[in-house]
Amino acid sequence: MNVQVVDGANGFVGSHLIGALLARGDEVIALARASAEVVRRRVADALRCLGFEESLAGRLRVRRLALNEPDLGLPVAEVFAEPCAYWHTAALVTFFPRREEELMNVNVAGSANVLATYERRARPGSRYIFIGTAYQCGLGTEGRVPENWPAHAPPDRFRNFYEYSKREAEIALARSRSVREGAVLTARLGVMVGHSQTGRALTDYGLYDFLRVMAFFARRTPGERVRLPCHPDANLHLTPIDTTVSRLLPLAAADLDRPVFHVVNGETVPVRDLFEVINARLPIELVPATPEQIRDEPFNRFEAVVNMRAKYTATYFRHHYDFEWRDRAAPPAVTPAVLDRLVSWYVREGLPE
Repeated sequence: MNVQVVDGANGFVGSHLIGALLARGDEVIALARASAEVVRRRVADALRCLGFEESLAGRLRVRRLALNEPDLGLPVAEVFAEPCAYWHTAALVTFFPRREEELMNVNVAGSANVLATYERRARPGSRYIFIGTAYQCGLGTEGRVPENWPAHAPPDRFRNFYEYSKREAEIALARSRSVREGAVLTARLGVMVGHSQTGRALTDYGLYDFLRVMAFFARRTPGERVRLPCHPDANLHLTPIDTTVSRLLPLAAADLDRPVFHVVNGETVPVRDLFEVINARLPIELVPATPEQIRDEPFNRFEAVVNMRAKYTATYFRHHYDFEWRDRAAPPAVTPAVLDRLVSWYVREGLPE
């Protein structure tokens, strides 16, 4: 199956996925709201990040995507002319409040429209790949999170509405004809970060949003000590973009014994180690603290301000995560050297002036 249809082509995961597919020699149809020029430029950047020739972006077919229109506004006879692998990477990623309606429109209603269009139009022999997040588990982090279809939970059982919207999209997918026919792969990703060998990152989300906030305060008031509330065993499943894509490609083409995979490694990054690397690269001292320690010694004014600014991303430090995982889907573990490479590149080249 050499025809690959990728929506969300202008996004971090989508653009790098397209780059790897083009480098493999596949025919790729990229779907995005952005113009063809913008998409090709974004894919060219991803190709360069992955170590491939930027000129491969010239082979890309780009078509306009509208998640809220019938048949996604696509020339369906062209897009679905042959059996394909359809990659649904398009999503709104934000942890900030007051975006609930937009998150539901894009990540739930939009995903439902993508699936419905695929089921109406895709040729026999096609496969549907849904890019999800391992953190759709929400606050249910006691024990190992299984690789199975989730049950409904109310929004207050999640760290943010983004997680809730991705859970709801999975629930709808689980009920689909494509799942019953065994034509679906759900790939739940970890915390997406830059290239494992260079540290280069073409995104400002997740870890990088936290780094940006810490850098702002470190440069404004160097040398300050800041405690952040953390689980005693707080950890993160950081997944570099290059190694993640390298796992997704063979996984999508394989015979699968079940449809849900966590694309993470069981060897995680302790938040304490992350703080040590940040402290070595920025003039700030981040200290993990338990809620009990903060209760006994409340934040000073500076700590309170920093915690307020970082609260939407730092909430992930308050949990210990244990996702079921398998070798065939697991990117290599992020070693201390890779972690330092990721942080130091962003501090050196990714931060705004």
